[in-house]
Amino acid sequence: MPVNKDALGRYRIIDEMLKRRSFPSKEVLLDAIENRLGYRIGNRTLDEDINNMRNNEDLGYLAPIAYDKVNKGYYYESSDYSITGVPISREDIEKLKYAAGILNQFSGVPYLAEIHRPIEQLERIIRVGTATGKWLNQQVIQLEVPGAWPEKGIFEQAVEGILQKRIMTVRYKPFGGEESESFRIRPYLLKEFKNRWYLVAFAEHRNEVRNYGLDRFTEAMLTTDVYAEAFDAESYFSHSMGITVVNHAEPVAVELQFAPESTAYVLSTGLHPTQEILENDPKTGLRVRIRVHLSEELNMFIRSYGSRVQVLQPALLRDAWLDDMRKTLERFA
Repeated sequence: MPVNKDALGRYRIIDEMLKRRSFPSKEVLLDAIENRLGYRIGNRTLDEDINNMRNNEDLGYLAPIAYDKVNKGYYYESSDYSITGVPISREDIEKLKYAAGILNQFSGVPYLAEIHRPIEQLERIIRVGTATGKWLNQQVIQLEVPGAWPEKGIFEQAVEGILQKRIMTVRYKPFGGEESESFRIRPYLLKEFKNRWYLVAFAEHRNEVRNYGLDRFTEAMLTTDVYAEAFDAESYFSHSMGITVVNHAEPVAVELQFAPESTAYVLSTGLHPTQEILENDPKTGLRVRIRVHLSEELNMFIRSYGSRVQVLQPALLRDAWLDDMRKTLERFA
């Protein structure tokens, strides 16, 4: 049965009185509720409140409230009991709802799985501040969380390798490759992009940093060898439009012209940290320059705007964009 907000307020007052006062009588409890909430309840309502605190499974209090006939008042049989443990406001409860909802989306993440039990406990505590816990079925925030996670052991070893700076020996099978190869890497960063996980690592056999799809590892093992160098992820991805970084290559100045109907969206979301607004005209649209590495992610980004974007520079990218447009027309016209 749903519990209204007024009742929840009364429960907290009763709880505070039982913790603070020695054997408060019904009259004392009724006066406290009236003083705090500004209205008077009857003996019957108070009896129902105490019964709910004792027995209502939806609330989950299971409060050990007892009545002392000698002192003619109520008390907690367990002296350290409280319905909340710590004082918590209704506003705080609402914030915790959202926090638990966000964290719960990561309950299937390897390595983070251990936090799922505390999350469940948090949700149980939050029910104390809600009617029946219906909020748990109402998703307020949704994150882009992969539906399928990499093999748990590999994910966890990658995390351990990054935290402890330990070198890993791995066996990796690239897309399109028939056979896997074995080599050593220095794991630097786990990065999620478009619902896939990647491990950014220094490949010792290639003497450079590379990005590996985590689901392409068939074996992984931490060694006792460690590395000393630091990795600056922000700098490494500073000219990337996604996951691809072209090692030892200078970024390219890319100029794009967006149709007027896309101007507001582009300005509000931004294209890239290097973005420069070259022109913003209500009639011709928005002209933007970004400095990035040419990659398939960049191509996909440009194509996502369809006829609302035009590639101006560089010529190589513009020619590729035009060729792609022609092929699309030939295929579907």
